[in-house]
Amino acid sequence: MTDKEIKLPFPTPPIWKLLNIEVIEMFRGYGRLVMPFHKKLTQPYGIVHGGAIFSLADSAVAIAIATVVEPKTKFVTVEMKINFLKLVKEGVMEAKARVLKVGRVIPAEAEVFNNDKLVAKAIATSIILDENNRF
Repeated sequence: MTDKEIKLPFPTPPIWKLLNIEVIEMFRGYGRLVMPFHKKLTQPYGIVHGGAIFSLADSAVAIAIATVVEPKTKFVTVEMKINFLKLVKEGVMEAKARVLKVGRVIPAEAEVFNNDKLVAKAIATSIILDENNRF
């Protein structure tokens, strides 16, 4: 299943098109996204840049959160920490995220896999914006 078959809770972010990120699965409090390896995602040693993996994890968290807030609710990531556990040089990266607690401040976690091996683990905090798009 691709994001073309899944109704996203917000317009597809332009960075997802740039990184070729697709939503594979989403349900209450959960999101699963994929991003294929491409040489344009690498750093000088041919390894996927940490920023690309971070973006995939952050995007999975966003989908998970979007499934637990009211439609059209705006939220942003205010903090995120990631541990990189393995290098990625090929294949498809898959991020699985889940919401840990629902409220105005929403903690969530994400794991990123490549060839069924855990390559990164992240914890994120997002906050719902007010009607003036402020914290």
